[in-house]
Amino acid sequence: MRSRRDSMRLGTARDLVGGRLFWAASVVSLGGLVAAFLLRAYRGWIGFAVFGIWTLFSVANALGARRIHSIVSAPVYLVAALLSAGAATGRIDVQIWMIWLLAAGLVAANLAERFLGKYL
Repeated sequence: MRSRRDSMRLGTARDLVGGRLFWAASVVSLGGLVAAFLLRAYRGWIGFAVFGIWTLFSVANALGARRIHSIVSAPVYLVAALLSAGAATGRIDVQIWMIWLLAAGLVAANLAERFLGKYL
């Protein structure tokens, strides 16, 4: 029978936060942020793509590492992606900067949990 410490260690080994995939998604997000400033007409679609990436990342991390933050943030990223798509199609009025601010907070909380062991 595994101890709690062994289970935690196994969960951490499969954790994607802080790994190459996380940093690749972070770089893509920063590139998307720059592109959103330069290509204002496509801002909603860029947001949709970036939030879609983070949704998939969070789902994969929630299934693999069973991190509470990833379990909670996956649906939030999905809603942000859907809101961005709605704004891009003109069906709903959403201020895009609010969605990007939400995403930045989620990424910061994800990093805080990973490196400090708790949310800030």
